[in-house]
Amino acid sequence: MRDSLVARARRFAVAGVAVAAVLGSSGKAQTPSAGSLKYPSSPRGGQLDDVGGVRVADPYRWLENLGSPDVRNWVAAQNSLTESYLSQIPRRKEIQDLTTREWNYTKLSAPFATPDRLFYFENGGLENQSVLYMHERTESTPRAIIDANTFSNEGLIAVVGASPSPESRYLAYAVSTHGSSWLTVRIRELRTGQDLRDELRGIKDCLLSWTKDERGFFYVRVEQGRGFSSNPLVPDGKQRVYYHRAGRSQSDDQMMYEDASPSALLRADVSDDGQYLVITSRNGTELHNRVAFIDLDNPKRPNLAAPIVKLFDTGDAVYDFVGSQGNVFFIRTTKGAPHARLVGVDINMPDPNYWTTIVRETFDALTWVRRVDDRFVVHRLHDAHSELTLCSLDGGPRGTIPLPDVGTVTELHPRPESRDFFFTFTSFLRPPAVYRYDLDARIIMVYKEARPDTAIAQWETTQLFFTSKDGSRVSMFMTARRDITLDGSHPTLLAGAPGFNLPVSPVYSPEISAWLQLGGIYAVANVRGGGEYGRSWHEQGAGSLKPVAVDDFIAAADFLVNQRYTRAGSIAVTGHDHGAMLAATAMLRRPELFGAAVLDEGVFDMARFNRFTVGPSWIAEYGSPDRPADLRALVSYSPLHAAETEHVLPPTLITVGDRDDIVPPIHGYKFAATMQASQRGSAPVLLRSDYDMGFGTGAPTSKLKALSAARLTFLVNALHLPAPR
Repeated sequence: MRDSLVARARRFAVAGVAVAAVLGSSGKAQTPSAGSLKYPSSPRGGQLDDVGGVRVADPYRWLENLGSPDVRNWVAAQNSLTESYLSQIPRRKEIQDLTTREWNYTKLSAPFATPDRLFYFENGGLENQSVLYMHERTESTPRAIIDANTFSNEGLIAVVGASPSPESRYLAYAVSTHGSSWLTVRIRELRTGQDLRDELRGIKDCLLSWTKDERGFFYVRVEQGRGFSSNPLVPDGKQRVYYHRAGRSQSDDQMMYEDASPSALLRADVSDDGQYLVITSRNGTELHNRVAFIDLDNPKRPNLAAPIVKLFDTGDAVYDFVGSQGNVFFIRTTKGAPHARLVGVDINMPDPNYWTTIVRETFDALTWVRRVDDRFVVHRLHDAHSELTLCSLDGGPRGTIPLPDVGTVTELHPRPESRDFFFTFTSFLRPPAVYRYDLDARIIMVYKEARPDTAIAQWETTQLFFTSKDGSRVSMFMTARRDITLDGSHPTLLAGAPGFNLPVSPVYSPEISAWLQLGGIYAVANVRGGGEYGRSWHEQGAGSLKPVAVDDFIAAADFLVNQRYTRAGSIAVTGHDHGAMLAATAMLRRPELFGAAVLDEGVFDMARFNRFTVGPSWIAEYGSPDRPADLRALVSYSPLHAAETEHVLPPTLITVGDRDDIVPPIHGYKFAATMQASQRGSAPVLLRSDYDMGFGTGAPTSKLKALSAARLTFLVNALHLPAPR
């Protein structure tokens, strides 16, 4: 990889890119002059699309041809310019060292278990990939069973998920390469430590549901889109549920379910008792879903030929399968409960009139439920942070599980045939730690935690509430030094929710920890479109109402200025994928309010997002660019199209992975070209493209750390953070 990067760097020079001198006459790095930047040539084409009379120009359509030599040369030139700029920032080495220190902490997952073994992932700090460990009840210490760091010197191969068979005979594990969302699944026999010949492809979900006989598992296979071999950006094909028998070829797999809708996203779960295969389907990212099941009859000899029974087929609400007891399914649903409730449904009488409410709806959104023996663990969001309560199977309250702080429970796994469970907890100032809770003793114990950072005590997180443009009350978390003086002098990094009913709650980031130590404030606005406050909160910021989320985001920035945490021009906006779209739209609407923007793998072309990879699944959230009325609404706030107007723009860094198959890099490429052309100020608009990488779950630590350092270096320079005295 190092040799290939050197070769690319040489091609940058061949392309004739103007590269400013890195060193001044004294031999010391100088602050770069943005006004002297010479951007790579970005020819404008004449592409004009017409959808039912709605005309949309797309002058940089040529940048969608990722295999073109012209595009490759253009990206190389952009990278050369960005590297030249960053290399001149005097504090770059200091920030790189700080970033390395902050990334060097133990990263843990909550154990997932079989009756006699625990499995978990752990990264000691700066390893490119986490190692999968197994701890047997009969052994005093755990042992590593799969170390993905041995698969690739550069960490480009990752194990991103694993599923042991019920009695630990086999372990199915999912492998990602180059940060791709496409996975390869392999099966290891745990007794011998050897992999079987099985190699399953066409998989994008780590959920692998074993049958109780341990002979195989159910999974969802995704067809590659038409023309995938020549253009990997084509939309994904249809999904189907298959059963794979261990030790056999994937070509022998039995198809179990195919939805009538070509856009259906599927999920297949086996109930804890092995009795049922439960299949969930939804159209794209639409919240409402349908549920069907197959009664496998004898769990030890499952009847794979049993008929499919449609349980909820109208798609009128959320129906999440939690577990079963006999003929009763436990379902988390929004049917008649916008904030969700837990109900018991007799599968022979599924009409809502016969449901039994187990956990009632409250004002706080009920986001998930897990069954642990004869208890339900209920997770709610109270003002965007986690709360855990317990109840019996008939709904009787059994207390609250005390959490260490205002933060987020990110995963929870019961232990089969046991009355305890493991969960992971984190906050803005607390790296993820794993806890064990004992139902009988009613105590919470630390199972594994990262090395504590004593310096973090200098900061605190406060939850604030501000009023948006339409008078709505919106929450925001702000993390800053405890002794902060409200004098408007503090550089602030502002992030927001990506939408899709996804809540933004407190989680730890080594990059944010470094930002705080550099003297900044970190703020996260829980704008509408997220899932913090139930269905209505999401609907108020989705579809044609997506600009409402932007109103909330801008109101958050104005609030920070009015309360004298910071001032206009000292706020940087940031976001990832759909969150980058939010941040970019706000920045373009009020460029004078913001001092910088750092936008990662963003969705910027709202007129063509449905043309690529998983983009069609986003139509439920945004509307369809193929419908004139929707397209008109999309273009009204689309960052790519808003950037066509000439602006005096703040310093902007756009980052992409050139092999990202969730949000393709073409969004970033076209947005960078458009912003560079429309910039009427002197501030830089830079593109940083990581070669041979997507930034999915399997991205290596070295790449993520380098990206963090680049972002922080850019922000420190743009917002003029002073060096420590």
